[in-house]
Amino acid sequence: MRLALTTTSHPSPAEVAGARQASARHALPYAPRGRASLPALQAALGVEALLVLSDDAAVLWSPTGQHRWAGGMGFLRMRRALRRAAGGPWLPSERDPLLEAAEIRPGDLVVDATLGLGADALAVAAAAGPTGRVIGLEASPALAALVDEGLRRLAAEPARRIEVRVGDHLALLEGLPPRSHDVVLFDPMFRHARLAPDGFDLLRALADPRPLTLAALAAARRVARRWVVVKDGAPGWDLARLGLAPLASARGAHRYHARLPPA
Repeated sequence: MRLALTTTSHPSPAEVAGARQASARHALPYAPRGRASLPALQAALGVEALLVLSDDAAVLWSPTGQHRWAGGMGFLRMRRALRRAAGGPWLPSERDPLLEAAEIRPGDLVVDATLGLGADALAVAAAAGPTGRVIGLEASPALAALVDEGLRRLAAEPARRIEVRVGDHLALLEGLPPRSHDVVLFDPMFRHARLAPDGFDLLRALADPRPLTLAALAAARRVARRWVVVKDGAPGWDLARLGLAPLASARGAHRYHARLPPA
């Protein structure tokens, strides 16, 4: 998808400077907003979508819809993980099956190989603590730019521990040294249609729909020191396709997790 970057109307000088810096970061064309409407600017540029930045928001806009990055459930999961790390209460209803399946520990180095909107990365970054780090791999340049700019605007320290990288996860994993990260995560969240908030269809159109492969799992097992964790929605079709057995989960769970040791 052809994408350009702009600002909201009447931006401050700081917002213009920030948008120009983001343009360079993501190798996206920058278009001054002026007095143009978003539809007029999109048509004039001949692009399919616009990434609209302000001091406190990153919004992906197209004629078919828009999505403002906000962290979603990832933000709530991050806050719960931070509270638990500080010794706060951990209610049964607040269990995080992904963090439990991956056994995330303080100081962990984690690869989120299917970053998506960054929800898992936020929870993991919080659980891994100040010395932990998360590399988020995203095949879609548009999604990667949206999430990276959203994280930069999130007033939460764990967001600073997430590094977004663009590219095919198999190629990027093959470029990492053996046993260089504690855990590698996969959550192909856009593989199957689900009920979702407004704007999600736009994100789905941008996402890489290719299924997770055995080659990617093998590359992840070479990189991991502890676990490779794969998440799938019920009834677990992708896990079955890959020959993976889900871990025990709560009755009626909507997400399943499988775990593989290092190669």
